[in-house]
Amino acid sequence: MSDAFCVSSGVRQGGVLSPLLFAVYVDDLIAKLRCSGFGIHIGSLFYGCIFYADDIALLSCSCYGLQKLLDICSAYYYQLSLNLLVLLVISTEFMFLV
Repeated sequence: MSDAFCVSSGVRQGGVLSPLLFAVYVDDLIAKLRCSGFGIHIGSLFYGCIFYADDIALLSCSCYGLQKLLDICSAYYYQLSLNLLVLLVISTEFMFLV
């Protein structure tokens, strides 16, 4: 077993309030992404970002739009003085299931 350590920020993993606090924390980022005009829109619904646990998927029809969404996320985290590791994978292949 490892030594105990103090956690001075963040939320507890598995804590019952963790998902709610994360949702409140990223709500402003989602609003910025939605209002940017970039990303996927189906009708009036925005699908340019999908959040699950501590992951974010950014969706766009173009590389330019995807870069703009990434720039918004980067500026948001920079403004909050957080370290952000970004892994961006772009696939030019599409799979259609019929």
